Amino acid sequence: MTTATKKKVSVIGLGDMGAALVRSFLQQGHTVTVWNRSTAKAAPLQEAGALVADSVTAAIAASEVVIFCVTNYPISRTLLDTPGATAALKGKLFVQLSSGTPQEARELDAWATQEGITYVDGAIMAVPDQIGRPDTVFFMSGNHDAYTQSEATLKSVAGAMQYMGTDPGAASAWDMGFLAVLFGAMSGFFHGIKLFESEGLTAAALGNMIAQLAPALGEMLKQQGDIIASGNYKVNHSSLGLCAGSMDMFIQHAKEANISTEVPTFIKGIFQRGVDAGYGSEHVAAAYKTY
Repeated sequence: MTTATKKKVSVIGLGDMGAALVRSFLQQGHTVTVWNRSTAKAAPLQEAGALVADSVTAAIAASEVVIFCVTNYPISRTLLDTPGATAALKGKLFVQLSSGTPQEARELDAWATQEGITYVDGAIMAVPDQIGRPDTVFFMSGNHDAYTQSEATLKSVAGAMQYMGTDPGAASAWDMGFLAVLFGAMSGFFHGIKLFESEGLTAAALGNMIAQLAPALGEMLKQQGDIIASGNYKVNHSSLGLCAGSMDMFIQHAKEANISTEVPTFIKGIFQRGVDAGYGSEHVAAAYKTY
């Protein structure tokens, strides 16, 4: 896409992520109009070359592609209720990159369809510093024509964009699935750091080890998914009962080290529920049956 054919882009919401999107679009030669409720956040972007609109409606009207990157969908809906905003979206491509549930995405898609607005939903699988890289992933979903129209423009900020299907809620579902794993892993990681520090080791050392073992961890999690998908939990290793029992060791250590027992106690409860349901001799993935 040459500079002459690049579409004008408006970005609504200038938090860390919104600002990163703007800077990347500017670096790729797009004409970018911005709006934020706090005008102070627009000043450095204006110095970088962005055009600052005096209202959300004016920002929408300024460009062919309109991106919302605010905290959540309710805020998006409030902004869309601004006088003239919905009318200004007619004939534009509306890209929602705010955080929300799959149902919220479907409801906004239904609203856009009713209003005759071309809409595509998305989830940003990156932190602000990763915006603009060729390996940065956005999950996109909804109307395929809308995705096709947005693809070339969004690849200015996410080189590895992926279309997840026509269900508008799909991008959010994939995003939330990833985050559920991430936040669960973070909780265990934080406990692991406390464990390490209680034994004279460092947080950085644990982080380095996890980075080295990341492929193995991914393979282990994939195996859990494959077992659950197949419905065959009769695997001759890593029984649920064995894993439930091993959590007692972590609880004991936490008490001995005078650190929180919350994480291992929580995991023990999940595993024990499966054991109590009669799945103790099955693979640890059988804990899924009691969710």
